[in-house]
Amino acid sequence: MTRWAEFPLRPQGQPWPGLNTQGGKLDPGQGQLEDGSFGVIINEADILEKRKGFVRGLDERFDTVVCGLFRYTDEWGVEYVVVADASGIKVRTPFDIPTYLGSDSLPNDDFETLDTTRWSPTTDYQSFLGDLQLNLLSIVSALQYVEATRLMQWFKPSVLTSYQVEVQYLFVVGAALQVASVALKRGSSWLQANVYLDGTTYRMTLELVGITRTTLASADLSGASLGNGFLRLSYVAETRTATVRAIPSGGSQASISGTINELQAASLGQNSAIGLSRADESQVQIARVSGGSI
Repeated sequence: MTRWAEFPLRPQGQPWPGLNTQGGKLDPGQGQLEDGSFGVIINEADILEKRKGFVRGLDERFDTVVCGLFRYTDEWGVEYVVVADASGIKVRTPFDIPTYLGSDSLPNDDFETLDTTRWSPTTDYQSFLGDLQLNLLSIVSALQYVEATRLMQWFKPSVLTSYQVEVQYLFVVGAALQVASVALKRGSSWLQANVYLDGTTYRMTLELVGITRTTLASADLSGASLGNGFLRLSYVAETRTATVRAIPSGGSQASISGTINELQAASLGQNSAIGLSRADESQVQIARVSGGSI
């Protein structure tokens, strides 16, 4: 087993050394960071403005830019973290780094523009008036789900094994088949939620997609007066359970769930994706997408 040993930059009882990041040298404790200091090499590119005031590990935003983070253990073994920003020094204790859940590994986008650095492939899509929609070159489809090649994947895999993603979708009432989909845990196989409106047929489905496509659950959403709504897909790794929740405008909330076995769960990945499909030129859209912990 690996055993870790700490080598502090500041030996106990000595002042904090300065740090020259360009030259890789420590101030030997001669007060070179005080007023009237001497022999100092300043790395002009290393400016405080590039260091944001949010400390991710603490999940806390400080008053101004953070210019220093130091860990300290007192003589009773209590651990502290000292955060220095432009307005002063803050001490946080107990020093217990929580799991950071606000990560950009979960998709969050309002589609004011289509960011091709965060989504791929984007060949079939465009942003129009703050909504995601299919472009004129996209191929129409008569399938009641979004094909794997048309799913638009978020640029990072999720850091959470259990999480959820929700989209706000916009359909045209009375038009031919329109579909919006959310995919979670995408790898060699994945879980996919679909909501589709085809004339008067309004349904949602939960699928396990791999070499084959298996429907785990489905529900009728008829009775909704409008074609807009919210579709959420969540997955709990401990129970291997996926749940789809739909809230159609003018209708009642509906939920369906499905449980997969250990072998099926082992082939899941961590990527998230969304997608749209249509059977004619009706303009199905997604207004926004948001991901988070369960």
